[in-house]
Amino acid sequence: MKIFCVRIGDKYGPQYEKYLEEKLPEYDFHWIRTPYDKRVQLQWNKMAIMNMDIDEPVCVMDIDVLLINDYREVFEYPIKRGQFLAMPGWWRDSDYHEFKINGGFQKYYPTDMKYVYDKFMQDPLHWQRYYIENGYTTGPVNGEQYFVESSARENLEVDTLPEAWFCRMLSDKTYDEEPYYYTEWLAKKNQKYCDLTGNDFMFLDGEFHEDIKFAHFTHSLNKPHEWKYYSEFSS
Repeated sequence: MKIFCVRIGDKYGPQYEKYLEEKLPEYDFHWIRTPYDKRVQLQWNKMAIMNMDIDEPVCVMDIDVLLINDYREVFEYPIKRGQFLAMPGWWRDSDYHEFKINGGFQKYYPTDMKYVYDKFMQDPLHWQRYYIENGYTTGPVNGEQYFVESSARENLEVDTLPEAWFCRMLSDKTYDEEPYYYTEWLAKKNQKYCDLTGNDFMFLDGEFHEDIKFAHFTHSLNKPHEWKYYSEFSS
């Protein structure tokens, strides 16, 4: 199976590619390192996969992740034609209930998603601003997951993988101007995870719950390589 990832710019170094390729050596990785169109920014370059003439399932994922426990179950999760699968975004702080997915992992048939690519390319500058200007997210570059989910729902069955398999993580620092303190933040996410899944913890005393397979370090300055526990989960 093919896995597509975007690594454009200097935020992430080649060690992120090496990490994923070593964790998933049996898969065929394809790296997007330059924009496919000069109007398209950063993670929005994931749209390129939807224009590929591939009539089998592919995985599209972010690289700011840790893969843990039996993580291959995420990639092997079954999918059928006419279906779009993604990781859930249960940790999202916003109250936009129409949005369920997180863009960090998607699985689909590219030929099913061609219409989404065409819609985006009719006015890529508009769509790259739309979700920021309408208050769904913050800039400077964001909103791709909202566009993809809304557009996929127009013609496809949108489903998420099990919530218990995924979590968001934060490197143990404060960042930006937000009052995020690691211990307080982690306590809140542990509680929300427990409420949703019935499990007794998400991450505690240096250990992930055995159900978790995919930890996503979302945010522009939040990098898994800077987390104090990274070396324990990177091999």
